[in-house]
Amino acid sequence: MEVLIEAVALEKLKENTAQAKKLAEVECIDQLIALITNMHHCLFLKKQSPTCSSVPTPLDFICPLSLELMTDPVIVASGQTYERAFIKKWFDLGLTVCPKTWQTLVHTLFIPNYTMKALIANWCESNNVKLPNLVESTLNQVYPPRATKVKKLVEDLKSKSNNVKLPDLVESTLNQVYPPRATKVKKLVEDLKSTSTDTQRVATAQLRLLAKQNTDNRIIIANCGAIILLVDLLNSPDTKTQENSVTALLNLSNIDNNKTAIADANAIEPLIHVLKTGSPEAKENSAATLFSLSVIEDNKVRIGRSGAIRPLVDLLGNGTPRGKKDAATALFNLSIFHENKARIVKAGAVRYLVHLMHPAAGMVDKAVAVLASLATTFEGRTAIGQEGGIPLLVEVVELGSARGKANATAALLQLCTNSSRFCMMVLQEGAVPPLVALSQSGTQRAKEKAQALLSYFKGTIEYSD
Repeated sequence: MEVLIEAVALEKLKENTAQAKKLAEVECIDQLIALITNMHHCLFLKKQSPTCSSVPTPLDFICPLSLELMTDPVIVASGQTYERAFIKKWFDLGLTVCPKTWQTLVHTLFIPNYTMKALIANWCESNNVKLPNLVESTLNQVYPPRATKVKKLVEDLKSKSNNVKLPDLVESTLNQVYPPRATKVKKLVEDLKSTSTDTQRVATAQLRLLAKQNTDNRIIIANCGAIILLVDLLNSPDTKTQENSVTALLNLSNIDNNKTAIADANAIEPLIHVLKTGSPEAKENSAATLFSLSVIEDNKVRIGRSGAIRPLVDLLGNGTPRGKKDAATALFNLSIFHENKARIVKAGAVRYLVHLMHPAAGMVDKAVAVLASLATTFEGRTAIGQEGGIPLLVEVVELGSARGKANATAALLQLCTNSSRFCMMVLQEGAVPPLVALSQSGTQRAKEKAQALLSYFKGTIEYSD
């Protein structure tokens, strides 16, 4: 939290400097803000990295203030989500800007983010991860050494800026934090502008590899202005350049700020172009990039309304095995935004998803997760029934993984409680015995869904008698 407070203070300094029309200093303060923000991202991603006894935590599930998995996520006026206790502390300090976007908030009220809470709970259940016990003392914890170093660096900058020209100070500071790799990256970014296809192909290939290696490289590449140039090269007629560009963007999108920057560079339509016309590898990585961008709530809307869903469904049905998995993952994330569910059904996804529930496809869990989401709509339930999905859902309840059983039961609950015809079909498929077993030995979510469905069956039978 301290690092972000420093960034806010610099933002205020920038405003005052701009009013004084000191343009050179404004530019340097901008660089300092980027430096502090990037350091926060390093802390953020370090916290996300897996330990020997855990799995990587999805970045969207980590509060930018606490750097912990959120237990009580709330949405503020900017639309961003934070841990309740930490954003309250932020407001109590008199800060009225969004810590993530720095947008001035029209009010400091917040509302529970039930969707995010459910996603986190589902992820924890699937990966056997326990939610952290949030205690008040956590708010006052000592920050790790990297954060202490950041704070000291900022203080040094403040003290030195009276005696050293600010541009030189910024340059030397950047060189301390990021080694001379930046020089190499700047050269590669310049090569992206070349009229030579060979030069562009080599530059995109090297940026692709650098972006894959580590977080610092992703930050440097983005700060050197590569994103907008890579987006332009998604339309390159050279297959390899296009592949390299989309893969570089995928690797860069591992950082939330880069997700926003990529979307703001109008990348969505070029990504759709790659999804429609690219090589198999380019299509796979385009779908994966769209999934990565869709982690940001606003991007779910933009991607859905830009026509991405139909080519994603085409990839789901006709792509390589990896392409199908990337498409299914992207469609699941997009389906969280309710408006996209109807688009996914209309594009014909349910037929492919039902086919992918066959164990031989190796995609049962992914397919069932999307179907469970689509089953919350009338169109989705109708399509599942028409495409023969009910017998396969019952089979997953009986033989699937823990995650698959929970999602299949959730889908059946939606089907049965909204249609007596579907309810009868589920009963005829012999769903009761596996549901009884699941209600006794499944995960907590699976037990709840199974018990609710069995209770509904009991009530329906008693009513008919």
